[in-house]
Amino acid sequence: MNLKKFFYPKSICIAGASTKEKSIGYELLKTIKIYGFNGKVFPVNPKADEILGFKCFHSINDVDDIIDLAIVVVPKQFAEETVDQLLQKKVKSITLITAGFKEIGKAGEEAEKRILEKIKNEGARLVGPNCMGVINTLDEIKLNATFVAEKPEKGSTGFLSQSGALGAAVLNSLRETDIKFAHFISVGNKADVNENDILNFWQNDSNIQTMTFYLESFVDGKNFLLPFIKNEITKPTIILKAGKTKSGMKAASSHTGALSSKDKIVDALLKQFGIIRTDDLNELFNTAKGFENFTLPKGNKIAVVTNAGGPAILAVDALEKENLILAELSNETKNKLREIVHPEGSVENPIDLLPGGDAEIYKKVNEIILKDDNVDAVISIFVEPVMVEPFDVIESVYSINSEKPIYQVVMPLPEFWQKYRNSSQKKLPLFRNPEEPAKVISNILFHEKAKVKIQKNKSEYLNLINVKSNNEIYTDGYLTQEEIVELAKKYNLPIVRSEIVEANEIKNYTVDNFPLVIKGINKNVIHKSEMKAIKLDIKSKEELIQASEEIKNNFSLKGLDVENFLIQQYVKPKHELLIGGFFDNSFGPIIMFGSGGKYVEIYEDTSIKSCYSCEADIDALINETKIGKILKGIRGEKPSDIEVLKQIIKNTIRMFLENSSIKEFDINPLVLAEDDKYYIVDFRVKMK
Repeated sequence: MNLKKFFYPKSICIAGASTKEKSIGYELLKTIKIYGFNGKVFPVNPKADEILGFKCFHSINDVDDIIDLAIVVVPKQFAEETVDQLLQKKVKSITLITAGFKEIGKAGEEAEKRILEKIKNEGARLVGPNCMGVINTLDEIKLNATFVAEKPEKGSTGFLSQSGALGAAVLNSLRETDIKFAHFISVGNKADVNENDILNFWQNDSNIQTMTFYLESFVDGKNFLLPFIKNEITKPTIILKAGKTKSGMKAASSHTGALSSKDKIVDALLKQFGIIRTDDLNELFNTAKGFENFTLPKGNKIAVVTNAGGPAILAVDALEKENLILAELSNETKNKLREIVHPEGSVENPIDLLPGGDAEIYKKVNEIILKDDNVDAVISIFVEPVMVEPFDVIESVYSINSEKPIYQVVMPLPEFWQKYRNSSQKKLPLFRNPEEPAKVISNILFHEKAKVKIQKNKSEYLNLINVKSNNEIYTDGYLTQEEIVELAKKYNLPIVRSEIVEANEIKNYTVDNFPLVIKGINKNVIHKSEMKAIKLDIKSKEELIQASEEIKNNFSLKGLDVENFLIQQYVKPKHELLIGGFFDNSFGPIIMFGSGGKYVEIYEDTSIKSCYSCEADIDALINETKIGKILKGIRGEKPSDIEVLKQIIKNTIRMFLENSSIKEFDINPLVLAEDDKYYIVDFRVKMK
């Protein structure tokens, strides 16, 4: 209920309303008035009796009515006192627009914490601080509680922006971009209300059909994903996530950590659970328009209609890039098109109408193509020539009734846009670049496919989420080799036959099962190959002793001693693989698979998923890598047993989920040997 009052208040108090034009306290009250809020408005200013026609109250205590939503725009030094007064008034929904808190340093952070503690103690909710407000365009509310003067049009999209400035930029461009939405919220510092709250709120709000987010960070990535994993979020969710630089991963002590970045994790997990990630604002809102205004394509076979060759080529290139197919038109369709299309045009897909293609021709051609069973959607491109009016073409095509979507690209003279906004009957979105519809179609199909996958595997996901950790504690830091072997046996992980031998006992070591591998062990040495601490394919006792002396010498050159030697069975590798896992502080347990060996960071052939992975996710984890494709057999090679590999990955996931004290683990390499069996030859586990 407290969240609902941010978007559906019956009364608003503006604490810090001002008589001074161009101040936030004045402009915010002005936008509320101009947009036509349907509830009560209580401006608070100790020195004014009236502002913009509203009766003004000298203090919050003077308001003798229930306040559903308070908007605080007072100077920073008065913010905490103002929140205190609102809480005393039993106000449960507060938007703190005032800046100067966590974003400016320690003193601001401490003030923000004090305010938040008071908010929580009273069971209230806070949006902000350092934000720009809330909008609800629905007719029964008509709330624009921001300081941006634009009048947004009603739609069915929700838009959350972490950045107030970016939110303002979007609002300021509404007339140019034709973006429509039902709700807008700027969350600022996210001291309390964040993307997780709004995600769940919008899912349960029938006025919202599509959810869009601009985020710079996730407050709690795991709890953002969980409702998707549980199939509780079914509405299309589209995210523009800023900050793609390689940062945030501190687990660089392992290959898994070194190969991971915060952005790679975000990218992989959003994709895994059907959340659309876009590259820019244009794609964010184009995709939202696609969901909001067009029927869903049933497949990926696309027809392109054009009056100009260049834009059609760009559209076709974009289709291929997005794994969409240029539809193969039936002979019946092509014969019908020949009766309409100019002889010098083309009835092959893309269909070229030449510059003379007018509104009537465009309509007839699109109608014919839409009836072709091989076509799932149409991209209709019009570049304005001298002889044909673009408005008539666009209107004629959008007048077609079809269960299949038509995405129109128009490249007109500037004056077209005003005429279209003022005079169009349907006012459906238009795309300005020929590459844009392909991305929108691809995003829509991705969402629909992911939704089916999550629904189908819901019980498998829930089983993984509900795994109980046994918290079996081994040691702090890295597990010993003995503990590694114990762990591997417990989870049926195929570790090679291994034995620890004290450094000074090699000469007395009895062995007859050559060939062997010898590895020098020192708790301060993480990557043995860099220390030249590994010797392979040892075929005799003499070679073993010589190898041990060489390793000792290599350690001494670095000022280290060999604490023990690890003697292992030697397996000749056909392929070297990596399975790794780490605990991300925001998104929880992560699994990685890919090419292994000592050049793993050079190849960077890896894929990442959440450990909450169903069978289809594990298939994708393997298939998304080059080594995964090789393992399935190429150029006549016999495929390896992928089912065995998948079971090993599942076992490592179970190990990780059942032992929450594990911080990260690294199996590198997991060798696929010449005998087509899998062997773990190096396994490291770091505890929290």
